[in-house]
Amino acid sequence: MTRNTHTRRFILGTGAASVFWPGAALPAPAQPRQSEGGIGGTGIVGILTEFGSLIVAGRRVAVDGVTQYSDGFGEISARDINIGDSLTVEAGGPVDMLTARRVHVTHQLVGEITAVANGGKELTILGTPVRLARPNRLARVGRRVAVSGLWRGNTVEGSGLSPARDTRDLVAGTVDRAGLGVTVSGLRVRGAGSQRLKDEGFASIVGRYDPNSALMRSERAVTARFTGAAGPLKRLTIEGYLEPTRAAPGYRVAGLGHSFSRNIDLSPYAQGRTLFLGDYTGLFAAREALVLPEDPAARAQILGAFAR
Repeated sequence: MTRNTHTRRFILGTGAASVFWPGAALPAPAQPRQSEGGIGGTGIVGILTEFGSLIVAGRRVAVDGVTQYSDGFGEISARDINIGDSLTVEAGGPVDMLTARRVHVTHQLVGEITAVANGGKELTILGTPVRLARPNRLARVGRRVAVSGLWRGNTVEGSGLSPARDTRDLVAGTVDRAGLGVTVSGLRVRGAGSQRLKDEGFASIVGRYDPNSALMRSERAVTARFTGAAGPLKRLTIEGYLEPTRAAPGYRVAGLGHSFSRNIDLSPYAQGRTLFLGDYTGLFAAREALVLPEDPAARAQILGAFAR
């Protein structure tokens, strides 16, 4: 692996994407634009790569005594956060002095492991494929786990497993109401709140998975990924994979349902893991993209350098 194939950073323009830093060195953070210099909420979605402060999706975020912590089942504490967790962070303050007001562990799946293959790196949970970069000691058939990672289509690229802390199952991802049924990242959902889910929006469903019918029976449906804990969002930093959507610009971040501004050409990033940065105006006006490697250690090194 060479750095210059994995550290390509782009400026997203209207109808085009051009190379910004083609050299082999790690990209230095761009100077903050005026819109990033003031007070305003910043939404961050990505994998926790370092402590100290939290480093998530290439952003360094401080925590303090009023930071709230939660997962799909309710309140947790700072001690429950682990490297590799997939986090949704709402932070306030200038972009170079962010402080988290809410840290939410957004598990993509919580449920029983029903199949293990490829030396423990391929799992099936709630009928859904999960791929791990390396084997995990919790990867055993019959074990109930919470999965962190990123959706890639209807497969989870897992970054971590932890013991499930609730007897109920969970799926969090993108809603699809095409046809007669409702799915969340490919998993069929029926029950409480499912008929109110917005097509191509985000949903977190808590309930019971029936393996015989491959159906998630919802007991509670949540559609708000960001709750406003840091005030109205003005910026987003999103780590993820793209997937096709029926609306312009033709792609969304898999599992998030975020709508991009209509005039952005995202096709160069459709196949790989990418960090997107930009303003939020009701739509994600992504202005920059950093292409990331699949190797977790290489990715953590790049994102750690990006955050400093």
